[in-house]
Order: sequence, then structure tokens, then C-alpha cells
Amino acid sequence: MRRQNIAWSADGSVIPEAEPHTKAKHYILETYIVNLIHTLYGKGRYGVTNFTFIDGFCGGGLYKDSQEIDMWYGSPVKIIQAVREGYKKSQRNYSLNVQYIFIDNQKEHLDYLKNYAMPRAGLDELCDEKIHTFKDEFGTRTEQCEFFHGEFEKLIDFCILRAEHFRGHSFFLLDPCGWTDVSMNSIRKIHSLTKSEILYTFMIDFIARFITERDTKLQKAFHDILEADSYYDLKKITDLSSASVQCYLRNESMRLFRERGKFEKAFTFSMVPKGDTRPLYYLIHLSKSLTALQVIKDSFWQNNNLSYQYYFEIYGYTFRTTDYYEENQTFLEFDITENNYDYSIRKLHQQLVDLIYNQKEITFLNLCEKTMELNPANREQYVKLINFLRMEGDIEVIRNDKLLNGKKPDLQKNDIIKQPSTKQLRFF
Repeated sequence: MRRQNIAWSADGSVIPEAEPHTKAKHYILETYIVNLIHTLYGKGRYGVTNFTFIDGFCGGGLYKDSQEIDMWYGSPVKIIQAVREGYKKSQRNYSLNVQYIFIDNQKEHLDYLKNYAMPRAGLDELCDEKIHTFKDEFGTRTEQCEFFHGEFEKLIDFCILRAEHFRGHSFFLLDPCGWTDVSMNSIRKIHSLTKSEILYTFMIDFIARFITERDTKLQKAFHDILEADSYYDLKKITDLSSASVQCYLRNESMRLFRERGKFEKAFTFSMVPKGDTRPLYYLIHLSKSLTALQVIKDSFWQNNNLSYQYYFEIYGYTFRTTDYYEENQTFLEFDITENNYDYSIRKLHQQLVDLIYNQKEITFLNLCEKTMELNPANREQYVKLINFLRMEGDIEVIRNDKLLNGKKPDLQKNDIIKQPSTKQLRFF
């Protein structure tokens, strides 16, 4: 299927313009990969040294930018640049080995990427698909780019084999034109890798279309590709922009990817065009690791100048109807800006109080495992809140059988958080 509205000609005469939501998505992608490399490769005594990055719908790698004099680089270039920035930030003295696999179903896109976009970014040495070794003051890294013309669904088994053979950590960027381009079976295949994660653009308007036309030719594709035969059981959509319908669609989408995709950790973000009231698409992060979940949340907060909305208390764990959301409008719209820090802390505080009240004590790791998907707070906010409550005498933190002291110590996964024996926990 030919991609619509995004096209690069092989001779460079046709280049698409970078839309605001595309640039915002690239900001998040770039920030996340820098943080991911720094966290997995750069921290600890021996970090992860092998990474596979697969861009399943890579495009031509360069856009016109009406807001800037310069051009705007696309996901293939930004992935490579972010890996290098994370490598430099880590400042480790052992090697980093990275393989990049770029896939597109239009050959002219790949030709433009190799002949124009990557050379313009100073990455032309990687276009020969050979392994390159780079040595600098930070250490040694090897990089290899490979380019494949074809549909991602037909190349998924090859990608899995390459990632398995290379070992280490695998990251899949899936930015398809529509939901028929990525099957739930492929999501599960990625999950089968020991260390893997996905950043997936999920176009919600296609789901709404299916709901209104579920008895048409879309039904078989919806069942066979997305495996959503028992999901989105909404008879009709009268107002797609209503909060209750949006919450229902989002909850069902997250429930679908958790149950059928098998990923334990899921974080989703609504990409809402400026001046609109409904998401253009969801940016869904799927992983098996608490660390990856923490890093993606850090990345969203780092880009807190972006005006998107996040609906809380929609987690996709159970089936809920639109009536539920109409009758229980306890969720809020959340724009990621500095002003929302207080709401994030209040939400985390309530969940922490509930856990400690019911369990009396809990490790920091267990606290994060139970709540990290259920609030907007990142790890830094967890640590700040717990230290604040500790200094106020509302909780105690025990490490190695000793009471934790000091104003701003970092928390360790086995630290025990508990109620003090002489004081009740308070709500903000």
C-alpha cells in the first residue's frame, strides 16, 4: 500500500513539509533515545552494549520546515543522532555496538534517505551498509545501517532474527499510515525478544471509522490484523470529540495492546492538534521494563513545552463503557506544562497513601511497579515526594534496617516505605 500525504522523490524534487505533530513526535523520540542510551548503556558498572533500532516506516528522513530556515530531519537521522548524543553523555570506556534497520515500502523514500538526507546530516559513511568503527575521546562504538524496501509485516520475522542474533536491547519505531500496516501478531513477536520495546503511532480515527462501519469489509481486517473482535463494542459514535467517547476509545486501545500484545508496561499519550479537541493519534509506548517506562515518562516531561492532552484514570485494565465515563468524570485533561506539576504530585500522593494504608509498608520498587502507569509522575517526582513526606514525619524510609536520614537522598529499589508508628498519613 502506498503511503498517503508523505512522499519523497528519489531525485529530491519532492519533499513533504514537517507538520507540528510530526516535529513534536520527533522531539519525544530523540529525547527518549538519548535518555535510553544514557540509562541502559551509561549507568551501572556494566551497561547494555548492543542495541538494535528498527524504523519500520522510515520515510525519506528529511522534511521542509516552514517555521525554520533549515530543513527538518526525520526519524532515521534523529535516531542515529540521538544514539550518538546518548553515547557521548554516558562517557563510558567500553564499546557500544549499534545496528540500524530502516524499512520503507517505497523505494524512492529509501533512495532519498541514502542519497540526500543522510549525507546532508553528515552520515553518508553509513549508507554503504557496512560495519563502521569510530574511536574518540569517549571510547569506541560500531554502527551499521541497513535499508530494506518492503512492507514491515513481511519483514518482521527477519527483524526478529537480526535482533536475536545481535542480542542486547531492541527498539522498534512503528509509524504506519494506518492500523492495517502492523498486526497484533507482529507486536507479540517483538514481545518475544528478551529485551524489547515499541514506540507506536496508533491512528484513532481509523478505529472510530471501524466502529461506524463494523459490518463492512473492514471487519475481517480488524479481526484478523488487530485481533480486536471483542473490543470497541460501541454501536455508534455520535460525537467523537466528546470526552466520554475519547476515554472509551483510549481505554479499549490500551486494554487491547496489554491483553493481545502481551506487553506488561504501557504508556500512552494523546497527540492533539492545536485548536482541536480530539487526538489525531495516540503515541503508545510498550515495554516489559519498569526502567523503560520511567525513561519514557522522563522524556515527556522534558518536552513539557508541547501542548498535548493526557487523560488520567484511563489505563485499559478492564472493560468500561462510555456510560462509565459520562457518570464518573473524575479524570482531568492534563497539559504537560510546569503548572501541572502540582497535580502530578497530588495524584501520586493519593496513590502512595492508599498503598501504605492498605499494606502498612512497601518497597520503593514495588511502589513504582504498582503505580508508575497510573499517574503522570516520573521517578524524580517520586523521590521528591517521598523525601518530602519523610521530612514531614508522615512516612519512614528504612534501608538496611536503619532509618534513612538526610534531606535529599536518592531512593534504592529495596528501601522500605512505611507508616510511622506515631502519626497518620495525611492527604494534601
